[in-house]
Parts: sequence; C-alpha cells; structure tokens
Amino acid sequence: MKTFNVDSNNDIHLGNDGNLSIVSGERASKNRCEHYVKALRGEMLHKLDMGIPYWKTTFGRQADIPLFEAAFRDRLRELDDVISVVSFSALIADNSLNYTAVIQTIYGEITLNG
Repeated sequence: MKTFNVDSNNDIHLGNDGNLSIVSGERASKNRCEHYVKALRGEMLHKLDMGIPYWKTTFGRQADIPLFEAAFRDRLRELDDVISVVSFSALIADNSLNYTAVIQTIYGEITLNG
C-alpha cells in the first residue's frame, strides 16, 4: 500500500525529489488509521454516513467515551490492513479528548495518540 506522506501539521509535502512525498508499508498504514479516526461523520461528500460521530461522543455537554471507543473500533475495521485494535484508552482533560490506541496491522503494531 502507498499513500501520501504528511508532516507534523498533517499537511502533504514535497519529498527530496521535488514530488509529493509518498510512504508505504507501516507508515502508510499509520497515516490511513490517523486520517480515518480524524474524519468527522458527515464531512465526506460521497460517504456522509462514515466517520467518527464526534458531535455525539465528545463535543457535547456529556462526553461518552465508550461510544467514542466503539465508533473508533468500527471505523478502523473498515481498513483492510488493520487486524485489530489491541488496546484503547481515553480520557477528557481540560476539555480535550485524549486517547492512545495500539493497533495491530499487517505490517506490525502501531500506536495512535490523539
């Protein structure tokens, strides 16, 4: 698998060869996982029913972390290179949702922090 590489600001960028930077393997899988989890339900023009329902799970008055975790796991099941979510933990601190997930992919384990 190949996909565009992104920098620390989540922006695509040019590689040393002057072309858009491309990654494959484990890094590509991690990028895809990160982008799938960041996709807000309803924002994708051709897949309005896909994405994480952030408004229902975290942006409201009462954050529902178990519902967020279920949506997180469901979303990652859509990726053919993800085998399982090995572990997941989340908490709300200073009005921010923070999570750590260990994901088993066909390339090995990756850790997502959000």
